[in-house]
Amino acid sequence: MLLKKIKSSDKGNISFLALTTVLIFSFLFLLIFDICQIFAAREATKNAADSIALSIAQDLLFFEENKIKQIAIEAAAENGCSVSDIKYDYDIVEVEVEKELKFIVVGKLFPGYDKVRSASKTRVIFPWDDEFGYLKSYRFRY
Repeated sequence: MLLKKIKSSDKGNISFLALTTVLIFSFLFLLIFDICQIFAAREATKNAADSIALSIAQDLLFFEENKIKQIAIEAAAENGCSVSDIKYDYDIVEVEVEKELKFIVVGKLFPGYDKVRSASKTRVIFPWDDEFGYLKSYRFRY
């Protein structure tokens, strides 16, 4: 008699278990999707930062400083990114690129963390630098 009462009152419990399982797996799937989105954006920003730094270094090598910002913006746009910062000197180029992400789950858990940034730094080596050894240098003592 007691078993009949328990069996009759347990109808529909499997539905709640199935619903809970589906909700947990859906949440995990969306979380994995957001994490994969972070890795893809990281790769895109790193590629953009590297290509911008190298193209600016090449332009500095040929003394073409007037198109540096335009080249950086175009190269970043090809990768779906935007340029945050560009610093260049006679022999060093530093570039920082960022990409804004549209998260599904992570944006709700951690608001304000919706950008991925990458930085790249390169040296400009001119042909007359001592590293190549093309030019002989002399010291004159008077």
